[in-house]
Amino acid sequence: MTQVLSEEYLDYSDILIKPKMGINLNSRREVNLQRVFKFKHGQTRTGLGVFNANMATVGNFAIAKKLLSRGMFATIHKHYTVEEIGVFLNQCKADNISTDNLFITIGLKNAPEQVQKLKDLESKHQWTGARNICIDAPNFYIPKALEVLADVRHEFPDAVIMVGNIASGDVCLKLLDNADIIKCGIGSGSACLTRKQTGCGTPMVSLILECADIAHSVNGHICADGGIVDIGDICKAFCLNADFVMAGGMFAGSDEAEGEIIEKQYQTNELIGEECVIQTKRFKQYYGMSSEYANNKFAGGMCNYKTSEGRELLIPYTGSLDKILQDISGGIASCCTYIGAASVKNMSKCATLIKVHNQLNKVFEKYSV
Repeated sequence: MTQVLSEEYLDYSDILIKPKMGINLNSRREVNLQRVFKFKHGQTRTGLGVFNANMATVGNFAIAKKLLSRGMFATIHKHYTVEEIGVFLNQCKADNISTDNLFITIGLKNAPEQVQKLKDLESKHQWTGARNICIDAPNFYIPKALEVLADVRHEFPDAVIMVGNIASGDVCLKLLDNADIIKCGIGSGSACLTRKQTGCGTPMVSLILECADIAHSVNGHICADGGIVDIGDICKAFCLNADFVMAGGMFAGSDEAEGEIIEKQYQTNELIGEECVIQTKRFKQYYGMSSEYANNKFAGGMCNYKTSEGRELLIPYTGSLDKILQDISGGIASCCTYIGAASVKNMSKCATLIKVHNQLNKVFEKYSV
């Protein structure tokens, strides 16, 4: 029987983190942003749990390299070849950048070929030791997803395996039989149309709370994937007990993102003499991996049984990724000082989250430059 749950489900925009007295932190400089992750299947990794999305425009080598150099985590998308990944691994080694926190993405389609790709990386490019695998599917509820996960765990028993996406806690325990990290979030990404096309999804705040509670009970980890509008949302995710946070659109306008800078000219209401002032704005292309554009580029077109669950966007150009990553680190450290958390790991223990009807004063937003 169909039922409508009466419980209220919340999103990032519905909450704020309440500042309060804690331990004596006099500066954000004192906050420990690095965390040691001890995974269910015996592996250990260390870093700040911020990922780039494993999408074509932002799951690329340039963005991954910047994240890794900052002590964060990184994914690369599933369309890179073994040879291309090998070159990247050698470049990181030459530049003295650790790839311990780099996740190689594979998909469910042509799964045997995807697993062979990982084996070839191992045999041809010494991809050993710190092996991390992301098995990516927009819907990880299907039986094939569980089969591929089991096969990958069998082939790579010592790897850290991240899987997803899901939008409910009921499947967490089954996935964590073979996975270490579960990506939580369906339909919340800025380039995603799943909620519009299918009506499916769960608001991120409630989803994180549900999945983290279940995953942590069996030493599993979760990655909050999607819905990040501001750096404050990353802080909220950590305070809600997410172990990792994945963002896409936040990185999509940077120099390091794929694609050329696109210039557009706009007529303003300002006048110089009798002529309207023309303003030039710069953008970069960003698209969802289920969009028609991505299907045409990587899969030879849309299958006749599918609908596009992603869209193409023009993201305002933001310049170097360095500034964004510095703002992320600084924002998280500052949040810790507001709640008295000495480390990122302790954010969920120190945080009090409050439900709000309005979180920002936007009265002058249209005048911002």
